[in-house]
Amino acid sequence: MRRWAAALLLLVATSAIAATPAAVPTLRIDRSVGAAAELALESGQNRLLVLSEEIGRVAVADPSVADLKVVTPTQLLLTARSAGTTDLTLWNRNNDPLVISLQVTKSLEALRRQVKELFPGESIAVTGAGELVILSGEVSDVRVPERVVEVARLHARQVANLIKVAGNQQVQLEVRFAEVSRSGVRQIGVNLFHKSTNGEVIAGMTGRGINPGDFLNTSQNPSIPGTGPRGLAAPGMPPDVNVPQFNTGFSLFVSSFPEFPFSAMLSLLESNGLAKVLAEPTLVTLSGQQAKFLAGGELPIPLGGSFGQISVEWKKFGILLEFTPTVIAGDTIHLDMAAEVSEIDQSLGVTIGGTTVPGLSTRHSETTIRLGDGQSFAIAGLLSDKVRSNVEQVPGLGSLPIIGALFRSSQYRRDETELLVVVTARLAKPVAPHQLPPLPSERELNNPNDLEFFLLGSDGGGTPGTPRVTPATIEGGPSGARGFSR
Repeated sequence: MRRWAAALLLLVATSAIAATPAAVPTLRIDRSVGAAAELALESGQNRLLVLSEEIGRVAVADPSVADLKVVTPTQLLLTARSAGTTDLTLWNRNNDPLVISLQVTKSLEALRRQVKELFPGESIAVTGAGELVILSGEVSDVRVPERVVEVARLHARQVANLIKVAGNQQVQLEVRFAEVSRSGVRQIGVNLFHKSTNGEVIAGMTGRGINPGDFLNTSQNPSIPGTGPRGLAAPGMPPDVNVPQFNTGFSLFVSSFPEFPFSAMLSLLESNGLAKVLAEPTLVTLSGQQAKFLAGGELPIPLGGSFGQISVEWKKFGILLEFTPTVIAGDTIHLDMAAEVSEIDQSLGVTIGGTTVPGLSTRHSETTIRLGDGQSFAIAGLLSDKVRSNVEQVPGLGSLPIIGALFRSSQYRRDETELLVVVTARLAKPVAPHQLPPLPSERELNNPNDLEFFLLGSDGGGTPGTPRVTPATIEGGPSGARGFSR
């Protein structure tokens, strides 16, 4: 019984102790003192701090970043050790604190001297943020920022390039293709055919590649009157006439009977051709940016695939221009360019699987040049002179003077080509709307009336087009160098 009473008294005492509230601490933060000043140094630099009153003690939050030494009661020597941030705390004789925030960056003095020596005349600033090197300023050559970064990477692993390039950075490229082609062809060939008066003897001579059995007239269609069906002309009728030696030439033929029982076919051709190609594409782009231009189309090329399937590949043709300009050292322009002029040529076509695919006649140039603003450069040129002569004759007889022309076939061809590609680069600037040149179709008279169109066959005429109205014609509209005048 006594044990139960003791346990009950112990439990009541414990509950009373637990119900007693805990004591509240009297210590608290009245105020926090932050940084009242900021300092920035590079590692290895010293700074002497002259104070307005005597100090009692000092403290450095991170001794690995900076070191603080007391020289006199009113002077402190601050030494930056390594890149980083820390706080300096100073107390005067009355224990009033002063907190200074210190930022230490990588030492960049050697890099500044090197940049100044390698790039004189350029406005380049070198600053730091911890281990990061920041490059800023404005230069005159687009190649300078990249080169400065290469130099800075010798001093730091992390480099931020904020350098700007001054001046006009838009380039207009004009390319002119000028080509003249001349061709000359001369041909002569003779085919002879003889049939005796009784029809028992047939003889003749044809050129190479001509079947002696081929005649202009057939048994179903006697195209030459009086010669009769093929090889079956009745006695007293002229012999048949053979086909010409050249299909592209002019043919002269004669057939006589019975005094001169021969038929002759003389093929003659003299041809002179002239072709002129002139193309002048123009394109504008920003310095360092690639630009492309195409005025033409795409030619479908069938390609054989698996399981007999046919796919189509598209080949571009026409006037193609592709270039990448870079403005360097003032008004000097560096150009990487490729230009091409192509056209469909049926004579170069091939037949694949019953489908005729035309060929392309192409003039292509690709080069790298450097020129000044407004200067021109002839980047490509061609002078070609081809001569082909072909003589086919009967041995012996074809070498005879005068009459030997009846026993030989002669062909002569000459092709001359002159090609020149000239490029002109300019630094382009935008203009106000009222300074735009007239468009090609603005003043074109393409509205003929019924009399001009039906009776005179003219597709022009009509009233002149209305001049273009631009915002610059309105008072206060866009004009001037900045596009707006007040």
